[in-house]
Amino acid sequence: MYLLKNVVVPISMKIDLKYQMSKKLKLPLNSINNFKVIQRSIDARKKNNLKFNYTILTELPSKYLKNPDVLEYKYPEPYIQTHRKLSSKNPFIIGAGPAGLFAALALVEKGFQSYIFERGDKIEDRIKRVSDFWQKGILDEESNVQFGEGGAGTFSDGKLTSRKSDYYTNQVTKYLIQFGADQKISYEALPHLGTDTIRDIVLNIRKYLEEKGCKFFWRNKLENLNIENDKITSVRINGKEYKPEIIILAIGNSARDTFEMLSQKTEMESKPFAVGFRIEHSQDFINEAFYGEKTDFTITGPASYRLTAQDGKKGIYSFCMCPGGFVIPASSEKDGLVLNGMSFLKRDNKFANAAIVVTVNEVDFGQGILAGMKFQRKIEKKCFQSDHPYVAPAQKGLDFMNNNTNDSLSETSYKPGIIFKDLNNILPSNIIKALITGLNSFEKRISGFANKGILLAPETRTSSPVRILRDKVTFESATISNLYPIGEGSGYAGGIMSSAADGFKVGSVFAYKP
Repeated sequence: MYLLKNVVVPISMKIDLKYQMSKKLKLPLNSINNFKVIQRSIDARKKNNLKFNYTILTELPSKYLKNPDVLEYKYPEPYIQTHRKLSSKNPFIIGAGPAGLFAALALVEKGFQSYIFERGDKIEDRIKRVSDFWQKGILDEESNVQFGEGGAGTFSDGKLTSRKSDYYTNQVTKYLIQFGADQKISYEALPHLGTDTIRDIVLNIRKYLEEKGCKFFWRNKLENLNIENDKITSVRINGKEYKPEIIILAIGNSARDTFEMLSQKTEMESKPFAVGFRIEHSQDFINEAFYGEKTDFTITGPASYRLTAQDGKKGIYSFCMCPGGFVIPASSEKDGLVLNGMSFLKRDNKFANAAIVVTVNEVDFGQGILAGMKFQRKIEKKCFQSDHPYVAPAQKGLDFMNNNTNDSLSETSYKPGIIFKDLNNILPSNIIKALITGLNSFEKRISGFANKGILLAPETRTSSPVRILRDKVTFESATISNLYPIGEGSGYAGGIMSSAADGFKVGSVFAYKP
């Protein structure tokens, strides 16, 4: 089989891939019998003249192999070897986000019946807790946008982008489709699920795992590890002692109390991440700015973007762009404010938002394993206003860039409300400088991007501020032989897809031998 790249079809044209393949290769139509779309992206380099660009898996006669757009294709193969045989059918998984759930899926197919402990609620109850927070300002610190079944990605746009495409990411895609995702996530270049679809998929995964004998423990928080001779001998969860054979640690990037406990137990390090603001525009502006006003958006869907800039050694970039979405409060600690973006599958809200963030490292947040975490918390507390709980500090983009204290604000999707605050005083001066540099760059490329945007603060939870060190082959903790750190919270992933794939890989390490 071969990959045929750059099969281009204008979005206004009826899609006949067989004809387009024939035309591109000057190949008789009747010789094309077996083909499959591997990827479809939108080429928006020319506004109002958008095109679909397909990569197609097909059989081809050997004489066409000299074409530069024809590449030999090898099906991805599993490369994780079984490194450990377990005598217990009940490995412990801490966390029911993408990493934990997909570790459980890999294990259940090998005959294991995992015990999955989640500090938050199951999805049905979690939705109620989050609704109470958004509508009434009642924050449950154990069950919220960050904690609970499905992880933080449950209340997001549900992007499935990944820098890597291999056997394990393919397995994740297959499972997502099996449990309710649309088949098109297997070939769209920028696939997404939306928060509504994620919730259904998570529920279906749980039901499947329970049918296979797995057990879930809700509102059960890991409190301590007892370690002897570099091995966990027992754990305390909700005051109860257990003696698991292994623990797969799938905590999210906001599990700060767990980070504090682990920093005394195993080898960890701080790691770079990014901080900044959310920027929001009308979706109509984004559509016209990136795709053109004559584009048929019923075909393309709402426009999205990915922007990058540089200020010396500081990278500035857009992150977690949510077309037709909402800016949401995503706090997990009282007296602290965190923002995130969320979209439903249809992406049909009138606003678009994205994080505009700057990379930070030890130069910014200082030395120490938990220095980055403390840096995040300091920003979040600074943005929280006790007289306006969870109301977001906001400023028009151009006013922020010009250090203008004009307190006029435009409409946003953020439901708790916004209040004017000079955002130049929110973050350290070097990060503010980088953000202004980035916004100036984006404004030059997309006229009105800063001028028509409103900034809301803060965006701090872009990725984990720590990494729990592990062996590159066996995935064991560097210092504890039966602890397996996985996913975004442990510092090995950055989003739904990579977290799920990391969990599935680590779950593939084990075999059951009673």
